[in-house]
Formats: sequence, C-alpha cells, structure tokens
Amino acid sequence: MANVETKSGGSSLDKALSLLQEVCMTSVPLRFADLVDKTDLPKATAHRTLTSLTEKGLIRFDEVTQLYHPGYGLLELAHQAWSKIDVRDIAADQMKHLWNETGETIHLAVLDRGDVIYIDKLESQKSLRLFSAVGKKGPAYCTGVGKAMMAFLSEDLLAEAINEQSFIKHTETTLIDEITLRKALIDIRESKISLDLEEHEEGIQCAASVILNHRNEPIAALSITAPKFRVDNARFQHFQTLVKDACKKVSTRMGAMASN
Repeated sequence: MANVETKSGGSSLDKALSLLQEVCMTSVPLRFADLVDKTDLPKATAHRTLTSLTEKGLIRFDEVTQLYHPGYGLLELAHQAWSKIDVRDIAADQMKHLWNETGETIHLAVLDRGDVIYIDKLESQKSLRLFSAVGKKGPAYCTGVGKAMMAFLSEDLLAEAINEQSFIKHTETTLIDEITLRKALIDIRESKISLDLEEHEEGIQCAASVILNHRNEPIAALSITAPKFRVDNARFQHFQTLVKDACKKVSTRMGAMASN
C-alpha cells in the first residue's frame, strides 16, 4: 500500500487509511499511543477512527494487551476482491509476453469438472490449425492445461474430475487410465510443468503450467502450443521455463503464497 498522508489535515478517509496502514504494515502490534505518534492525529480523532474501523472488523483490539491487530474483516474483503477478479485481465500481459517470445499459440484455460474450457487464445504467428478455440471444451486428462490444473486439486475434487474422464486414446501417447494419469499428476505437482506430448493431437505438443489463487487452488492454466516439427528439445525446454515463470507471476497477482 502506498504511503497515505498522515497529518491531521486530510479527509476522514485519509485518516482511516493511515491508521489501517500502520496497524497492518507494522512488524509488531501497536498501542493507541504508538498509533497517535506515528500518524500525528489528535487523540480524539484517532480514537474515533479506530473505533469505527474496529466495529467494521478491519482492526481488532485486544483488551488484555491493549494492542491493535489487523481485523478478520480484511480477509473477507480480500476474498471478495479476489473472487471478482477476471483471470483473463490479470494474465493478459503474460500471454502477450509468451506470444512475443515464442511466436506460437498461447492458451488460457479453466477447469470445468472433467473438461478444460479455453477462455482466451493468442494465435500463432505462423500457420497452425488446432482443436482449441475460445469457448470450446477439451478433455483434461490429455491436455497440458488440463493436467496442470488437475495436479493441484484436492483429493476429493481430483477424484471427481478423474471420474469424468473418458480416457479415449486420441494418439499413441495418450494416457488412458487413472493409474498412469495419477502418476503423471504427482510429477506435475512437483515441477509445476505439464506437458502434452502429442497426447491430444498428432504432431502437436505443448508446455503448460498452473495459475493458483490466494488459497493456492488451481483456477486456470497457461500453455504454449506448437507443432513438434519446428520446436527442438532445447526450445521446448525454454517454453517450459517461460510458461512456468509467467504462471508464477499471475499466481502472485492472484494472491497465491510464494513457492518454488
């Protein structure tokens, strides 16, 4: 949060924000006198404002220690804000970055039970015909984006998603049973890299990674898709690094807890 003007002049909102900032940003809880000193607010104004913030649940006052703490209402505000954020907007710049870096097709997808739904797509700068289209559904078990998200589901949700899979053998490399899929998902969860090695379409491979929210739940996935004939192993490895880094940045914006 940017610094807010803390002198006694300013609006009521300025005063409330300055107190809220001090309570939330300090490394140790503060007493009333500390807050008055840090904000230069008159005692009566500080007391009235802190009382209002406490009543709204944004600040919590401990009667025993006489210390102020961030209120639980902030968590509800954060949850409501995150729930209304459109991942397409948050991921747009990273999609464009991946597209500029690779010249290949970039997908953004979400998981709907056993299917993936493509919600955004940047077409390859080169000629390429793919199954995917914005709004179109695809199987999760044999797509990079699908496996990327399935790997981070809770066991209950994963079991439901697996139960929805058709396990049709689209190509020679398609994963066609639950045991094989679950083994692959363990590796994906560890590496945060999900590959589609011609599993859904012959000659097409992709590198994907997951986007997590503030609860570290999978909410979307990004992928770089390209025909195998024009992407050698070194370049494909580079795709994996690019998409993992992009998803990590978007996840951070969505409030995900930092991880490797």
